[in-house]
Amino acid sequence: MAKDDKNFEYEFDPVKMPKDGKKAEAVIWSTNSLNAAVEAIKKGLPLKANPFIGKQTRLLKPDLVYKRTEDEIRDYIKCKQDPIYFASKCYLMTPEGLQPCVLRDYQEDYLNHLKKNRFSIFLSCRQSGKTLNMLTNITILIKNDILTSQQLKKISYFYIKDNIYYLPIYEVYNLYCKQTFIWKIKYRLYKIIYNLTYGRSKRYETQKDS
Repeated sequence: MAKDDKNFEYEFDPVKMPKDGKKAEAVIWSTNSLNAAVEAIKKGLPLKANPFIGKQTRLLKPDLVYKRTEDEIRDYIKCKQDPIYFASKCYLMTPEGLQPCVLRDYQEDYLNHLKKNRFSIFLSCRQSGKTLNMLTNITILIKNDILTSQQLKKISYFYIKDNIYYLPIYEVYNLYCKQTFIWKIKYRLYKIIYNLTYGRSKRYETQKDS
């Protein structure tokens, strides 16, 4: 990186040159200098200062001084104002490595709720199936009398076995949610995907043991 570059006045050059030089007392990082550090590590070049945790170039050390560009500042503000947009920029550590964060519909709905209603309480226990999707089958005991006969008539698919209702989550959600135009489209898509996945294209009211 040439020293006569106008942008160099605030960008730290991480590549260690073979000649002696005085190390800067304060390092100010930028996207360009971080990219230069990544390329240097790939080429096996030593660095004057390493901003990463070991050789994990996707994990930065804490408390780095960073100079943002105008575009990065605008993106930072958008992340602050839109939690769903911010989540789309995040990565999750999984057994397969870092994976992009993909929100489910109910997660987006709740984040939008929190955006409009800051002081909200989410009463929910641990391990209660919050990460299930709409196609997941659930069971409901008949003796609980949760589903009325009128509600059962509105459900496209369910079956009964050993005094237990078996039905997908989207059918239960459809009973209580607002019947908006968008939801009606989603509901039809859920039914199509469910039928293609499980091969059940008709409604079963009872199922006897084979």
